Amino acid sequence: MRNKKIKFYFLFSVAVVLSLSLAGCGKSVSQKASEKTAEKIIEKQTGGKADVDINKGNVKVETKEGKMEAGENVKLPSDFPKDIYVIDGTIKAAISDQARDSQTISIETDKSMDEVSSLYQEKLKSDGWKITGTMAYGDVSTVVAEKDNRTASVVISKGDNKTTVTLSTGKNE
Repeated sequence: MRNKKIKFYFLFSVAVVLSLSLAGCGKSVSQKASEKTAEKIIEKQTGGKADVDINKGNVKVETKEGKMEAGENVKLPSDFPKDIYVIDGTIKAAISDQARDSQTISIETDKSMDEVSSLYQEKLKSDGWKITGTMAYGDVSTVVAEKDNRTASVVISKGDNKTTVTLSTGKNE
């Protein structure tokens, strides 16, 4: 199971890099070709159908296992849990793994790591989550919480000018 999940995320990364490196503005011939090439790579690896769409600086990939989107204009998935606070910022990636009922989003924010960590601990608690762990090490910190049969993790990392917040949630296994 774990290898399948790793392969799913690896293939998404390959599709994003390939598509963005070959893509131009609009639906050019090279853009359509890069979409088809990425689809074939994913289909060969997964044995299932894949749909890749490059549009306005975003790359979307959809397979029977899940949906992924990365780029400059990513929207919060409509089925992202309402009881997990989403910090103000720019969503750079969204991944939904339907087979495991899990989701991950990556957000860039102007807030400091300490501010983000404190904010998530406060917001998760107020939304009924139990904080089960926190850690800070250099330019990365984490907050982990549980509620019902779900886990939420917040990974906070310091970049050059922004802080990246990666929210992941899924069912406990």
